[in-house]
Amino acid sequence: MAREMTVQVSAGSGRSRAVEVADLIAQRSQKADPNTHLGTKQSLCKEIGVAPGTLNESLRMLEAQGLITMRTGPGGGVFAAEPDPFVHIGQAMIRVRDDARSVAQSAVVRNALEPEVVLDAALNRSEEDLALLRERMRVIEARVDEDLGLAHAIWDFHRAVYAAADNEVLASICRGLLDHIAGHAEAILPKTPEQKRTRVEGHRALLEAIESGDPDAVAEAMELHEEAHR
Repeated sequence: MAREMTVQVSAGSGRSRAVEVADLIAQRSQKADPNTHLGTKQSLCKEIGVAPGTLNESLRMLEAQGLITMRTGPGGGVFAAEPDPFVHIGQAMIRVRDDARSVAQSAVVRNALEPEVVLDAALNRSEEDLALLRERMRVIEARVDEDLGLAHAIWDFHRAVYAAADNEVLASICRGLLDHIAGHAEAILPKTPEQKRTRVEGHRALLEAIESGDPDAVAEAMELHEEAHR
């Protein structure tokens, strides 16, 4: 028999109820064996204390992420899916197709090199580089309501940073690491609007620091950028 999930969605957390419910069910799904019956829609509404419309929105998120499967008919309901590997990339939790270990290691190395390549870009960028960075920033701002789309826009921004750097070896390493991460990404768990806005602000600060060409501004922007990704 499935273990009862007697939890309540917290009020005033700044997160949508659907996202919180999705997180709760995702946690249960990831702890369960594949194909474990997590409950029916009716039982989950009762256990979690949410309306059917909210639950349906949460289930659509989770099904899109590959965390659950839905079955109809007798014995149907919500079931734990075969687990996919997830990797923390900064603040984000990204599902990758395979090779999760190397993706996670790539993220660690890239994060260590990022301050150096951003400083290099700030000291050596051209007007063409700045124009491309501003264009990529506009795409980030346009995708603030998305999840994986925002992640890809941010990665494209960082590729433009690498293109502005003078140290081709450093830039090539960072680009290769990022391409490895992005090439394996299939989905990203939903984030709150506030978390997404914080990520956008962190990259806007990076752009302004690179525009200024000031090493101190770069250091401050990197601190804000890292804070936004914790």
